[in-house]
Amino acid sequence: MLVFIISVSAQKKDSVSQLLRLSIENLMNIPIYSASKIAESSFEAPLSSTVITKEQIKRSGCTSIMEALRLMPGVIVREQTNGNYDIHLRGLDNIPPNSSLIFFTSSTTLVMIDNYPVYNYLHGGTFWETLPVDINDVEKIEVVRGPSAALYGPNAVSGVINILTRKPEKAGLYTVANARYGSYQSFIANASAGYNFNDKFSFIVSGNYQNRNRTQADYYDELTAKYVPLDSVAAVKYNPGGTANTHEKYPHPQLAMQKYAANGFINYDPSEKIKMAAAFGAQHSEVQKAFGADTYSAYLTTARSDTRYANLKGNLNDCIIQLSYLNGTQSPVIGGTIWKWDFNTFDALVEYNFSKIKNLTLTPGIIYRQAVYDDSKYVNTAIKQGFWSGRAESTTKAASLRADYRLFNQRLRLVSGGRADKFNYPGKTYYSYQLAATYKINERNLIRVVHSKANRAPLIIDLFSNLDLTGPLNATQTYLLEVRGNKNIKLLSSTLFEAGYRIQPTAKLKFDLELFTTKTRNFSYTIFESGTFNNSGPIGFQGLLDLNNITVYAKQWGGTLTANIVAGNWQLKPFITLQKTMLYDYSIYANSPQAPSLPSNNNNPALYNIYSGMGTKIKHQATPSCYGGAYINWKPGKLNVNLNPWFYSSQTQLHSSNLTYKDGKRGVENIKGKCMLNATVSYQILKNFTVTLSGRNCFNNESREFYKADAPAFMLFGGASFEL
Repeated sequence: MLVFIISVSAQKKDSVSQLLRLSIENLMNIPIYSASKIAESSFEAPLSSTVITKEQIKRSGCTSIMEALRLMPGVIVREQTNGNYDIHLRGLDNIPPNSSLIFFTSSTTLVMIDNYPVYNYLHGGTFWETLPVDINDVEKIEVVRGPSAALYGPNAVSGVINILTRKPEKAGLYTVANARYGSYQSFIANASAGYNFNDKFSFIVSGNYQNRNRTQADYYDELTAKYVPLDSVAAVKYNPGGTANTHEKYPHPQLAMQKYAANGFINYDPSEKIKMAAAFGAQHSEVQKAFGADTYSAYLTTARSDTRYANLKGNLNDCIIQLSYLNGTQSPVIGGTIWKWDFNTFDALVEYNFSKIKNLTLTPGIIYRQAVYDDSKYVNTAIKQGFWSGRAESTTKAASLRADYRLFNQRLRLVSGGRADKFNYPGKTYYSYQLAATYKINERNLIRVVHSKANRAPLIIDLFSNLDLTGPLNATQTYLLEVRGNKNIKLLSSTLFEAGYRIQPTAKLKFDLELFTTKTRNFSYTIFESGTFNNSGPIGFQGLLDLNNITVYAKQWGGTLTANIVAGNWQLKPFITLQKTMLYDYSIYANSPQAPSLPSNNNNPALYNIYSGMGTKIKHQATPSCYGGAYINWKPGKLNVNLNPWFYSSQTQLHSSNLTYKDGKRGVENIKGKCMLNATVSYQILKNFTVTLSGRNCFNNESREFYKADAPAFMLFGGASFEL
């Protein structure tokens, strides 16, 4: 079950990599860019932020970028199937409770690669399996917690995850290759080759491949509330499309993930003040995960995606220009009629750093963003068979301004930002802001405060839904449900107040405390607006549903404590987050007062509707109240031992079927609190040759981490690495 991990490297390290070659004490303050869009010490960063480097990822034995995020404080990472994860910054998941599965995913975290967004405008969030880069391409990952739209635009509501890629700097050849094989036929391979011609022009081409099988063979059956073989799942068994459609929906039932991608990176730096970079690539992926389902699917569905991207960036003196383009075809529930579309997104940004006033830097910027989703090639638009049945286009025109001012001999720093976004729909301007201040008491103590507001971009489903659902109502009649979007919907927004304290009493000891409170409102959901029965016509019932705002809003209070401790050959970085999430004005009823009388509203819509929860307050059960982990590394000479435990407290996820069955069992996932441990042992046999053995989920804790997903299992990987 074991093979070697082989890597060959012949590059000059950049500033971060140079730090890694120094003594372990110098790892206390790795530089970070994403906290204020300038390179600075992580100790002085004005926002809650964390950095992990490629060396830390390698020592931890992480097998993917998604898994590596468990090394970061404030990030909730739950496994759905082998290699596929649900990822949230500080929670806000499964809101509203008792919703369909698509509303479980994070739509408030902005993921970027080299500062260009890879956001999914369909329903928000990230299709992680579609990222073209892999572990081998990563220089470091930076996470900023809290609303950051003033820096990065809409969708940075709960924070930003920025994946920064490597580049060679030493003249000559650069090559890296690695391969890994482990339990459940998990095979992971990466390769890179590049050349730096004259310290001014360089390029890298890379490729990556993953294949992972599921850790169990059966699927959850809602009717019996048991895990059964695929053919015994009631929703699949009664599929009118028969066996052929089932095979289309589940072409590889044993497969959790199969993906491959290729990337190219070009860098041209003719002078210190002129730097240009280009990246391009493509990927194909097929995974089984919990995202959405239709009437005839189990809760795990097969998602398939083919995407291509190009990213151009230029630093010309004090001007920054970045253009990025992403397009492809996505089908998050293959075999389902409405679940396939072509898309393309285009982002353009121009910023200018004005710093002629002493201690003050002003950075104005203009931004343009276009997202086009088109399902017309895959559905019959005449009968409104698709989600939006045609071409849906969302555009954003924005202007931003950032200011960074230092006072009192550089001890007081004021950082502010504002941004105005004008959308084509809804047709109004939304404003985001960020106000932060840090005060450096002395070289070892720093306090900071932050107040910010961010908005989520309008979602394609919210704006453009244009779907007619039909089916048999009885022996002689059919029903018609019209699902419509709302181009005047209010955008989800979140406000934050945060205070932090960083202290580094010695060169080998550092603590970082952050306390935060947020308020998030304007969640959206599908609302049953109206409907009529007809006992004589061919359509026995016709109803209208639209995407609209609901009354519920969420408040969070919490704190995160992170430590960094060095003692001899040991490095210990524990972190823990404690938080409380409350929901206000939440109603379990998803209908208006004008909706028809149905069992779902107790046959009394005037009394039981979306406004029925006004004035109520409940604890939100889906976001854990305690979670965290640690990075523990011991390096006595040629031996390196790494432990990275991760834990969270119990949670409860509520699906819409909870309200259908009302038995307290179906539609409910009681996620048990758990502690997981990953361990990696490496030994440097020769100067450039190291053997490695890695165990994931070493306690073999099989309790499920996500609604009706696979049970995680212990996995073993082994290999070796070779570097020049």
